Amino acid sequence: MKKLIIIEDDTDAREMVAFTFENGGFEVTRCRKETAVEDIAASKPHIIIIDYQLNGTPGNEICLKLKASALTGHIPIILYSATLDIDKIPVNTCADGVIAKPYELEDFVYLVNRIALS
Repeated sequence: MKKLIIIEDDTDAREMVAFTFENGGFEVTRCRKETAVEDIAASKPHIIIIDYQLNGTPGNEICLKLKASALTGHIPIILYSATLDIDKIPVNTCADGVIAKPYELEDFVYLVNRIALS
């Protein structure tokens, strides 16, 4: 089974993403905030989805930390955001993909599956 980690501080958004991908065949781990690199590596996800604008630690910092680690640097990461500078996010964070909020659900699912299964 494909494994996905969602790091999102908004409960409703986190549950909607989790529900969508659980129904799509993913095993989903939900996180409200930054999780230790070792814990993420131990769960062996196929992909990580991070909200770009988290309270506390920004999602871009989490992405950079995960990409810099030998334990998690190979795991694809998608950042999603309502920020106006969405096109600059992959360059500044090493993200493998980005999607703007609000998003079309079909586009989000397609992007996650394309990156997670490549």
